[in-house]
Amino acid sequence: MKYINQRQSPRIDIRLQCQVSCPGLCPRTSMVTENISRNGLLVVWKSQSPGAGLPQPGQLVTVDIELPANHGFGRKCIHCQGVVVRVTVPQDGVPRVALNVNYMKFRAFREKIPALERLEPAGAATWLS
Repeated sequence: MKYINQRQSPRIDIRLQCQVSCPGLCPRTSMVTENISRNGLLVVWKSQSPGAGLPQPGQLVTVDIELPANHGFGRKCIHCQGVVVRVTVPQDGVPRVALNVNYMKFRAFREKIPALERLEPAGAATWLS
């Protein structure tokens, strides 16, 4: 299937680690960008998380793209929200998810907080011993 190029801004081929989450579909998981522009983003949908299913066109996706370190500033990321416009599976078998970005903001990069990962669900803790 051939697609018509409907891009409004030129894309830059750049592979950066990103954290992706889709409400109701996949947990927050690490993936890689393939290219990015002012209005769009292409994500290589390859994840180590077993629960990372493929989103469908029209679904809202949140992406935090990790930027290369700059010693003059703290670590930064590009926080994006976008809508899936296309899902393709090329010959390499690894899906690509194209997003139309409707929100993009630079902000401090926040890694997972180890203390929060160790928290137990509310019902699992014994408060009165």
